[in-house]
Amino acid sequence: MGYFDSLLKTKNSKRKYQYDYRQIYKKGRFATSVDYNYFENLYSLELLDSNKKKYNQDLLSLWGKLDMKSYIDYDLGNTINMYFLSNTKKPIPINQLDDYNFMPEDTRKLNLLDIKYIKHLKLENIIFNNLYLATYDILDNNGDFRPYVLLFTKNESDDFIDIGYGYDSNNNGNVELFIQSFNYPVFLTSTGVIILPLANKKVKLNVYDYITDLDIQKMQNKK
Repeated sequence: MGYFDSLLKTKNSKRKYQYDYRQIYKKGRFATSVDYNYFENLYSLELLDSNKKKYNQDLLSLWGKLDMKSYIDYDLGNTINMYFLSNTKKPIPINQLDDYNFMPEDTRKLNLLDIKYIKHLKLENIIFNNLYLATYDILDNNGDFRPYVLLFTKNESDDFIDIGYGYDSNNNGNVELFIQSFNYPVFLTSTGVIILPLANKKVKLNVYDYITDLDIQKMQNKK
């Protein structure tokens, strides 16, 4: 399987392993105020403490942060599902949608599939270093699981910062990727190629390291 197969549309979620988030997150489903950072940090620390095979610590830290956030978003209705935004293309929580109460369960949670570390990327004259590409899938309004991605880097304080997002906006298998500080959206294919439509260029993403849900399962000694 290729590094970017997680971007492919499927009839069932590609996520195989689900952690029991309730071990950490014990607040009620309709809590009005949740300290995301507190629970995200707890899960990240648990993963780092279980890191017997010496997986990349940055990937584990980010996994703990994003996977716990995904669960809390699901619990509170704060999930972003771009495939249900018929009137706007801006990322907004699904609990603000008119049909939220009628949405199937699998439309309400982003399933984190993998995180890839991209050491270097050059788009036209802009150079990006130390990128982390997180890939999720989620049920769309036609009954298919389709990709949603987030792009991160680190700031001077060594904190992860979100610099982009993308989804299969045209249902053609390519992720339309919006990156901060870049002038226009680009397209990411399931072969790991970024297409720059205005410049008529293609750039191959080189994956330096990555982690998947099955790696998390192995690390936590789950069958």
